[in-house]
Amino acid sequence: MAVRVFMYAQDNRGLGHVRRCAIVAEALLRRRPDAAVLLATKSPWAPTIAAGERFDVLKLPEHLARGTLSGDERRAESSALHRLRRVLLREAVTHFRPDLILIDNEPLGFRGEMLEALDAAPAGCRFAFGMRDVVDDPERTVEQWANQGVPDALRERFDRIVIYGHPDLFDTLGVYGVPAPVRAKAAYGGYVCARRDDLDAGRFRAELGLDGRPLVLVTGGGGEDALALLVATIEAHALVRSPARLLLVTGPFMRPEDRARVVALAAPAGHVVRDQADVVAAMAASQAVATMGGYNTLAEAMMLGRRPVVVPRATHKREQLMRAEAFAARGLVHCLPPTKVTPALLAAALEDEIERPTAVEAHDYLDVDGERAAALLLETLA
Repeated sequence: MAVRVFMYAQDNRGLGHVRRCAIVAEALLRRRPDAAVLLATKSPWAPTIAAGERFDVLKLPEHLARGTLSGDERRAESSALHRLRRVLLREAVTHFRPDLILIDNEPLGFRGEMLEALDAAPAGCRFAFGMRDVVDDPERTVEQWANQGVPDALRERFDRIVIYGHPDLFDTLGVYGVPAPVRAKAAYGGYVCARRDDLDAGRFRAELGLDGRPLVLVTGGGGEDALALLVATIEAHALVRSPARLLLVTGPFMRPEDRARVVALAAPAGHVVRDQADVVAAMAASQAVATMGGYNTLAEAMMLGRRPVVVPRATHKREQLMRAEAFAARGLVHCLPPTKVTPALLAAALEDEIERPTAVEAHDYLDVDGERAAALLLETLA
């Protein structure tokens, strides 16, 4: 009997949740060729996903005229679009009639926008929550979830919780105080990443014209808040004794004025600046990696056996810092505290990796190609 899976991924200016959902969707389709997957998300990147003819994307609206609106007008538009997304999600579930609904990262959707969709699910539909290893600051997360009614929903509505992480690296259930009745539904699947059998480091380096020079990859995920890392690495490069060249990946969501600044700073030293790049291929071809603490980049680094230099996001959100510290405790990353990093500290860390590269063994922590997550999800339909 054909299986229909409805996925919801909350991504605005990032790539992580949608990329993870796409990997899991492909795994589900490999295991169940009769399945069909519909992914609903605001991410502008999602429509580019090529996961086969039994996969499609419902692009949810985010902002239509933000740049031309006043503060009150923006708030009114945001409220109107939120109501529209609730209707779209409800109608999609009503007519798609899924056997399984998988919600990523926010159990009830952004500001509860999946609640009506859950109520509209057909009889017998199973609900699953895909939980990232680190959500955010534990106290803040527990308080927010309590205010949103998440604990009751996880206990009463959801059949399965798949944690995209490994308890030996980060004890997600313990850190967030998940109660026993909910823990019974939870299972760790591992850090989701996509296998790559097509990597050719030599060809990648030749395309950049490195002529034997070491390559340092600098990437900040989607790029919306990556400017500080890229600028700091350019400044640090001047202190590195090695004749390394930087590949600076700004990301698709970096503001044009920020990208222009990166290009101007990078030009004198001949560094390469790209909006987007095959980050996994670049990582495989590089001698050192500087990045923030995003989920996907660190999972990909583990897959390649690389130890990146990590400068986590320096905001009120602690997710990246918490992940980087947990990985550093296992020797998987070189973590530099974002509030204390200097060009000299960053240069020393990069030079250490260039001259004495550290290979890490981390495959036990991984869920390559999302196979474990897919198996755990399909168990809910048995």
